[in-house]
Parts: sequence; structure tokens; C-alpha cells
Amino acid sequence: MTRKLLALLLVALLVAIVLFVGKGRQHEGESTEHFLPADTVTVKTAKPVVKIYMENSGSMNGYVTTNSQFKNALGHLITKADGFYSGTSLDFINQGIYHTPLCDDLDNFVLNLNPASMQVGNTSSTDINKIFKMILDHTQRDTVSVLVSDCMYDVDNVGNLLSAAASSTTGTFMKAIRRARESKKEFATIIMQCMSEFSGNYYEGNQAMACNGERPYYVIVMGNLEQVMDFNRHMELEDTSTGLPGLKHKFMLSSEPTWELNSMNARLYSSNFTNALRIQAHHDGLNVRKVTLDHDKTNFNFAVGLGVSQLFSDESYLLDINNYEVEPEQYKITDVNDKAKFTECDFFRHPITLQLVALGQNYVPKVTIRLKNQIPSWVSECSYNQRQATLPPSHQSYAIYEMVEGIYGAFYNSKDADSRELFRLPIRFDAYD
Repeated sequence: MTRKLLALLLVALLVAIVLFVGKGRQHEGESTEHFLPADTVTVKTAKPVVKIYMENSGSMNGYVTTNSQFKNALGHLITKADGFYSGTSLDFINQGIYHTPLCDDLDNFVLNLNPASMQVGNTSSTDINKIFKMILDHTQRDTVSVLVSDCMYDVDNVGNLLSAAASSTTGTFMKAIRRARESKKEFATIIMQCMSEFSGNYYEGNQAMACNGERPYYVIVMGNLEQVMDFNRHMELEDTSTGLPGLKHKFMLSSEPTWELNSMNARLYSSNFTNALRIQAHHDGLNVRKVTLDHDKTNFNFAVGLGVSQLFSDESYLLDINNYEVEPEQYKITDVNDKAKFTECDFFRHPITLQLVALGQNYVPKVTIRLKNQIPSWVSECSYNQRQATLPPSHQSYAIYEMVEGIYGAFYNSKDADSRELFRLPIRFDAYD
């Protein structure tokens, strides 16, 4: 055998070994990639710059005259953001954005916050849509922006002014969504209603009314989806002593398309919720090969476990049965809860359980569950839009529904109402016995 031939054979052998090892590693990666459900995956994303804006019009003075829940929550928000995220900044905002020496001292900002220290810029009136525009114009792809405000639409309920204000909000947020997508990102917003002690004047238009009690205010988080999700997780945006004390309601919106659930984030299981004698599931844990029924029972009940903690939605929304639809119509959702205590649910860290019933044991081969994406009921319950010349109920804000409707419209203006959904879950039944 010549040296040249031997060299060629050695080169071919080396190439074959490299290809074999590379292929083996690729298969190894593929075989382990899908074992963990989405519920247990930790999303890694670059830390954003956090910009906090506190609205300082005269209507906000009542929140800072005492050591209120507002101060407590704002202090937690500022210090936690500054501790976890580099580049955290704080500004006052009304008809412009204002930075003062007080804003530089993040550790002591709340201690020195009072009606006098908030007199920066034109505090006589504000335009919430102008505020949104200023903030979103400063929200880059690596920025999470946070507005703290009572979010009062400073317009009277005359003609279509409230509707026009909502349309303006929609347009402002649509531009932010478009900018995010131009940079290959999805845009997200979290709207939170918090309650706090209030001691000062409540303003309705130009009329001031003394108020000593609880009043709502809002914390609105805006930025690209991955970083807003990271902010929500690390800042613990819940009603806890270390999170956001006084938080009552939360609504999360993103431009992310509908999530199609699969066997990695949903499981159909037999439990004390079912009266079937046996449910024989496919290996994927979702579709069903065969159901053995107890024909002495009027209906057929079963349950679905969802591992949806990575879904961009608040738990209160996920647990509201009114947010779900199921097809065909002979199937009904009877309960949604997070109390399941059985082995099959160990597949997920924090499962949501949907309990369903087939009325009259009228079966079909496929059932589809949808989680609708709609404005939650708390928004309308917490809103009024008629000038009353009296203090409104403590949980209500003027035209907050129109403001939220305006933001919502930016995310779903191009979708028909029946196609607005957070997820769609198809379940197939192969056979009944």
C-alpha cells in the first residue's frame, strides 16, 4: 500500500469519526431537549435598564401625606429594581419628564417624598396619553418602563371625548408594538391596580373634594415581552410584604401569538374528578386512546392539568372560569382551580386544573378548550365615567375602563373577537367503551 493511499485512508477515517461523534452529540441533545415541561424551564434574558416614572400632578398628593401603602409599595419597587437591575432610574412626570436631586437618591426617595417635594414641573393637570407617549418614546428594546399614577383621564364625558381618548391610547401603544417588532421583539404591558391610604383632595375635573380613606392607583409596566416577564418574576409583582403591598388586580397583555398547548404543558388524567372506569391515555399524556365509561352515570366527567406558569397571564385570570370556552357545546367546564393533589400533577410545578363534563354522555372524537383573551371583569367593576360631583366608591377610578380598553385595542385591533385567545388546547378521544 502506497504512502499516499494510506494517508487518504487515514483522512477518511478521521472524517468518519468526527461525523459520528458530532451526530451522536446532536442526537443526545435532541433526546434530552424535550423532557422538561415548559412549566419548569427558566427563561434567561439579558437584564434590562429599568426606568420608573412617578406622576406628580396635584391628584397624587393624597398618597404621600402619610406613611401609606403607596409609599411602602413604591419603596419596594424602587429599591428592589435598583438592587437587581443595573441602570435603574427614577423621574417625575406630568407634562414633561423631570429629574431632581431627590430622584438621584433612590435609597431615601420615599423617605423624602411629600406634597412639597413633588412640586416639580406643571403639576396643575396631566394628560395620561401624553404621559404614555413620552414614556414609550423612551422605551428602547433593552428598557423596562414603569409608570406609577392614578391614571385619571382628564377629560369630561362629553360626546365622544372618552372614546377619542381611548383611541389615542390605542395609537400610542400600536406604535410601541410596531417598533418592538421592527427590532424582532414582542411587546408587553402589565396593568396593576393597587389600593392605598389617601389623605388629601380628590379631583374630579376642576372640582376638589376632601378625601380621607382608601383610593386606587396603578402601576403599569411596559417593554419587550422577555424582559417584562423577567421583571414580573424577579420583582415579585404580587400582594406580598416583599412584593407590591396593596396590589388588588393585574392584567397582562402581549403581542405574542396564540400559544398552542401540547403534551409538554398539558396532561389529561384520571382522578377523583372523573367517573370513568378507566382513561387510557396516549404516551403524550394528552390525547386518549380509550375511555371505559360507567354507563350508570348520567354524565362523563374528566380533568385536564395545565402547566402554564410560563404563560404571560396572571393566575387570577387563569382561574376565572368565565375566561374559558369549550367546543362542542355539549361539553362544559365546571371548575377551574389550582388545588389538585395527585401524582399525575407532579409533572408540573404549579398546575391549573380544568374540570369538564360531557352532558348526557354525548361523546365526540375531539374537544377544544380555549382561554379567551378579553378585558377582565375587574376593569369595568373598578371604573366609572359619569362626573358625579361626589366621591366615587373607594375601588373605582374615573374612566379606567376606557384607558385599559385603549391599551387592549393596540394589541388586538386586527383580530376578530372570536379569535382573541391566549391558548387553544385540542384533545382527541380515539374510542369510548
